[in-house]
Amino acid sequence: MRLLTALGQDIRFQFRHGFYYAYLVLTILYILSLRLLPESLVYPALIIILFTDICALGFFFIGAIVLLERGQNLTQSLFVTPLRLHEYLLAKILSFLLLSIVSAFLIMLGGSVGGQDLLWFIFGAIFSALIYTLFGLVFAARARHVNDYFVKSLGIGLLISLPILAYLGLFDTPLFYIFPTRATLILLDTLGGDYALSEKLYSVANLLIWFTILSAWVYQRFDRYVRHPV
Repeated sequence: MRLLTALGQDIRFQFRHGFYYAYLVLTILYILSLRLLPESLVYPALIIILFTDICALGFFFIGAIVLLERGQNLTQSLFVTPLRLHEYLLAKILSFLLLSIVSAFLIMLGGSVGGQDLLWFIFGAIFSALIYTLFGLVFAARARHVNDYFVKSLGIGLLISLPILAYLGLFDTPLFYIFPTRATLILLDTLGGDYALSEKLYSVANLLIWFTILSAWVYQRFDRYVRHPV
């Protein structure tokens, strides 16, 4: 019940500050853009849009949300209630996951893109949004203001996005297989790409490992810098 209440409050907070409008406008613009592209370019454009914008938006927006709450002294108020830290974080993650996944599927449908490996695609879309949001929370925990957050997080945001170079055929290295974003690109690309089962299973395992590591890291940083600030 506490989690559902926190999730509802987060959704209302995001709606009030225009995050839903931003996703709506972007979704409409991307659908229109896909409709105007030649048919041969629609699918690769869809993958790039989902990877670089829709799923990655949580990375930038989550920092703004946390800093807005801290600026309004909402976090101090929350942690004197029975709300647990993991419930607070889970509500944040689920609210952005909802936004990202709904937007991703609307764009996919708007671009008339489909495929047989839809379940792999869904897993990739979900974990792409999750991984980016968790990375954002890692840096949001200690940021003092929005500019501070972007300065600290932009480098890692660009770094973890490097596997897009392999997808574009510009540069590749086996080191990219360590990155969670290489795994998400493989799963997102299963709608049109031909991947072996071993590659898909590697991607799932990679993302589950990264999700576990980042979840623990986020909890530790919020416990230290947000719930019990020095």
